[in-house]
Amino acid sequence: MVMKSQQSEPSKSRRWHAHTYHPAQAKLWRTKARFVAVPAGRGGGKTEIAKRRLVMSLAQKKPWIDPRYFYAAPTRDQAKRIAWDDLKALIPKNWLHSRSVSESELTITTVFGSSVSVVGFDKPQRIEGVQWDGCVIDESCDVRPKVFDLNVLPALTWRDGWCWRIGVPKRQGIGASEFRRWYNDILEGRIEDAEAYTWVSADVVPPKVVEWARQNLDKKDFDEQFNAKFVNAGGGIFHAFDESRNVRPCPYRPDLPIIVASDFNVDPMAWVLCHVVGDTVEVFDELYERDTNTPACLNILWNKYGTHQAGFHFYGDAASRQRKTSASKSDYILIQNDKRFKRAGRKVSYRKSNPPVADRFASCNYMLCNAAGQRRIFIDKSCVNLTDDLVARSYKPGTNDPDGTGDIGHISDALGYFIHYKFPIKIAPSQGARIVLGGQKNG
Repeated sequence: MVMKSQQSEPSKSRRWHAHTYHPAQAKLWRTKARFVAVPAGRGGGKTEIAKRRLVMSLAQKKPWIDPRYFYAAPTRDQAKRIAWDDLKALIPKNWLHSRSVSESELTITTVFGSSVSVVGFDKPQRIEGVQWDGCVIDESCDVRPKVFDLNVLPALTWRDGWCWRIGVPKRQGIGASEFRRWYNDILEGRIEDAEAYTWVSADVVPPKVVEWARQNLDKKDFDEQFNAKFVNAGGGIFHAFDESRNVRPCPYRPDLPIIVASDFNVDPMAWVLCHVVGDTVEVFDELYERDTNTPACLNILWNKYGTHQAGFHFYGDAASRQRKTSASKSDYILIQNDKRFKRAGRKVSYRKSNPPVADRFASCNYMLCNAAGQRRIFIDKSCVNLTDDLVARSYKPGTNDPDGTGDIGHISDALGYFIHYKFPIKIAPSQGARIVLGGQKNG
């Protein structure tokens, strides 16, 4: 992957000085992996190392005359603020010519024919149309979901380009769940030619800075920002969810009805497929489709499970809700009138109005883990979108309003509509606060 440089060291740069690396940083600097994940502590030097890697790449010989690299952040202004001046300072003057630097395009072209650009993913199409040799994506938890899959990866294909995705492992960023999953996939060997590195801020940041943070941040903020830990969202809605306990193998069972729990947002449209096994819910599959509609999802469901003999039972968003991108009465008419599912023995259970959001969340938390430590919702490991949503979903700071930023919320809503319908929590009006769970009285 790393090819011989045309100049071994950019010693004439005013910014290029001796740098002592932490052991994990040193391994990162030497890596030859194509894909790299770096969730590291605040102020830990990951961005500086990444910028230097980009600069060193500019002098590497390639089979083509115009090697291209880019540094990206969630927005163009942010990317420019973080990297533009530093890249200009790090590149030796003798690598440049009179027209090397374009301030309008944020691109630097070297005498070798190579170039590095600074881009923002507020408009990810900026990188499309050409192939790239390598890139750094910074503040990865704040990059919109699917930008890597839909915009970056195709642009790296033909030149076998490399990519570093780096950032503090935030719990509430719009891309936090995707970055966390990518990091875990690398650790567990599910991505080829990939490595992951992490280190805590205390390894490189002055002790007085770390101690100030320890005294002034809450534990989750400190663990996230300085200990480089992926933690559950602060103000987490599904506080009872524990990925190590609620995620386990959940097989498809041909002898039980398939519960189809639906959220009718069009991008994404999210459906959860599960079985009720005794008093336990087992989620064995999910449909998570982009820019689609109900007939298309019905077709996908039928193609996967059309031979199922034990029937289907549909639950979901209330039919009376009239949202531009969510449930309308036509969605339910389509399900009710689909002849394939009629023949397969389908039932449709949708309320005329949705329950209070807090009640729906409470029902889910009770089923995820009650006060006695009993867990009654289990999710198959393949259902990554639902798992991510349960981990990341939180309230807007200082409010009781769920944060629906980006893709967050749709698939956990789908599960919640079913759970509240089948296993609701209610407060009985007589004899004090008796809790009624799924129609059963608990004293």
